[in-house]
Amino acid sequence: MAAPLLEAVHQSDRGRRSTRRLTMSKRSRRAADETPGLADALQDAVSLFRELKIRHALIGGLAAMVHGRSRYTEDVDFVADPDHAVTLEAHPDAMKRHGFDPSCTWKLYHRSGVTIDLWKDKHAEAIVSRAVRRKLGNRFVNVAEPHDLIAMKLRADRAQDDYDIAEIAAAQAIDEATLAERVTKAQLRRFRAIAKRASR
Repeated sequence: MAAPLLEAVHQSDRGRRSTRRLTMSKRSRRAADETPGLADALQDAVSLFRELKIRHALIGGLAAMVHGRSRYTEDVDFVADPDHAVTLEAHPDAMKRHGFDPSCTWKLYHRSGVTIDLWKDKHAEAIVSRAVRRKLGNRFVNVAEPHDLIAMKLRADRAQDDYDIAEIAAAQAIDEATLAERVTKAQLRRFRAIAKRASR
């Protein structure tokens, strides 16, 4: 079942904190529990992108959770307009105001310790244009639609993405004709094999 975005973020924050707490003293654990997490970093990133008019779409583990994946993630991933780095470099004060280190614009380092990866994908503009809006607290976040998310994971060709693809395909109907427009024939065959294994 697909998770609403806020639920996915909170689930990931709980998992992230639990993993970190395993190696901490009691005092450190209390401090870690009060540290801003993924929700703060995600909201600050979206606010920054909106202020600077950077078109974007949430991808990666959080987007996969929104579309049906059932495990948590420890990071936040976006695709954005191809010239986003130039725009960010031109606005270091805005980056600071939203809690990001302005010395790096190809990856965003948030004051909470959360890293936001800005992925390069030759299909970024199309992915951003097809993104769906999902509510996060009192604002909305653009999330890559499921066909684009699966296509990105197929193009990445990593074994770790097979689980996400299977979970998304099991949670909702994926139109193969739509997916075929966004991937190679070999990638479509791989999708079919993953979906078939997942349905057993």
